[in-house]
Amino acid sequence: MQNNVLSGHCFWFDWWTDLGPLITVFGNRGPRDLRIPIDSHACTAALNGEWRLPAARSEEAETLQVVLSTMQPPSDSRGKDGFLWCSRQRSFKHKFSSKTTWNFIRELVSWSKLVWFKHIPRCSFVCWMAMLNRLPTKDRLISWGMTVPPVCSLCSLNPESHDHLFFSCPYSVAVWTHFSGWMFSIPPVSLASVAHITEQAHIVSRSGAQSIIKLLMQVVIYNLWKERNHRIFRHTPSSEAAIISGVDRSMRDRLLSLPPPSQGSLSLLSLYFSIRSSSPP
Repeated sequence: MQNNVLSGHCFWFDWWTDLGPLITVFGNRGPRDLRIPIDSHACTAALNGEWRLPAARSEEAETLQVVLSTMQPPSDSRGKDGFLWCSRQRSFKHKFSSKTTWNFIRELVSWSKLVWFKHIPRCSFVCWMAMLNRLPTKDRLISWGMTVPPVCSLCSLNPESHDHLFFSCPYSVAVWTHFSGWMFSIPPVSLASVAHITEQAHIVSRSGAQSIIKLLMQVVIYNLWKERNHRIFRHTPSSEAAIISGVDRSMRDRLLSLPPPSQGSLSLLSLYFSIRSSSPP
């Protein structure tokens, strides 16, 4: 947000130049150095339509004079001050947009398109939590002071963590490699490596293949996390074969409802079957 100075208000405390509030640039010595009282308006620094500041005696003062040379001095005839909203392109507008503001302040990550696409929202959410290392795995619960057994509920061999579940656990490895082996000669063994390899050009040489890879990863993560929770809270373990069957059924059901990626191309379900049949046994 930037103060759009027309008549001139708050010389020291408003954000009315690209330098930000000038009091943070000059510090407490600013009013003395520029001979402008602390409670002055911006118009105090202008006279007869021109900026009037003392000779620059510091780098900050020189920078300010350069910035002001690109700005029109304030005047009562120009109307009242207002506020402008900044977009990601550093352009300022009078109208506030929540979408533009969110896009400006949010942190961008390379894997966003791997997670957020319109296929299965509940799987996207769990995948998002996994990519951020925010699922309540046992190592995190212990770090919060909770008393829980640290061993993984899927393999009962190693401590449970995000890195272990996706995909170092023997149970999750068996499920993941069953599907990822269709598409990768060497299946990626971590979420970061899946995100990286999905972006590579040779993976998407077949139209729609990238959508299948992204959906497959999300469905596998969702079903592994669901199985982990069932074992803890319901005490109803399922075999690796049962999870593989469930993932395959979810993939078929969702791909059946999706249109082909382009006119005249195979449907995503047909492409899924094609990838399966062409993979080595």
